[in-house]
Amino acid sequence: MAGVIKDSLMGLKHPYYPEGLNLPGYVPPLLPFTMVLAVFFSSSILLFLASWTLSGRQKHLHTIDRSIFCWFAVTGTIHFVVEGAVVVFADFYKSESSNILFEIWKEYCQADSRYATRDPFTICMEAITAFVEGPLCFVILYGMLKQRPWRFTLQFAVSLGQLYGDVLYFATSYYDGAVYSRPEPLYFWFYFNIVNSVWIIVPGLVMWYSASHINRRVAHASLQKKFR
Repeated sequence: MAGVIKDSLMGLKHPYYPEGLNLPGYVPPLLPFTMVLAVFFSSSILLFLASWTLSGRQKHLHTIDRSIFCWFAVTGTIHFVVEGAVVVFADFYKSESSNILFEIWKEYCQADSRYATRDPFTICMEAITAFVEGPLCFVILYGMLKQRPWRFTLQFAVSLGQLYGDVLYFATSYYDGAVYSRPEPLYFWFYFNIVNSVWIIVPGLVMWYSASHINRRVAHASLQKKFR
């Protein structure tokens, strides 16, 4: 059966930009894009709600801290599971299965084909994001639950990595003329610009909050030392 499917799909043109990319063995998505989006966003929302419930049991975590807890739970999972998959499985666009991770990347590549063409910067950046920043997000969760003071420094560091990586991600695409995305609003504006901007806005806010906390602690310690 798989051979029949493969033979029937041979020669089909991929939808990715720029046109003319050589992606031999390309297999179109097997799930409708509405289902792929529904699975991705509903899973993210459910994980956020579960994290909100868990953090609510921790009396030392206030609303802002609980929101940050949920953010790192969701973004850590996305980094390690979703982004990790595109790093490990280079031939995802050839998959004849309905694996949801492969389907997500087949869909997203319409916004940025560099994942399918294995652009060195993009894949190296995603490897760091998935296998360094991803696990560190879960370390932050542990630090928040256990009230470890180092979690503010780690929050700042991971958020800086997220922001810096995302800025370079945008910059390298726009430097080349944003030729890797289809021009339709869904792909260029929503997938590429709006969704990815979340990893600039939220890390920026977390950095500001973490730096403010660290600065207050340092100022308080300096004041105490001064009046000893």
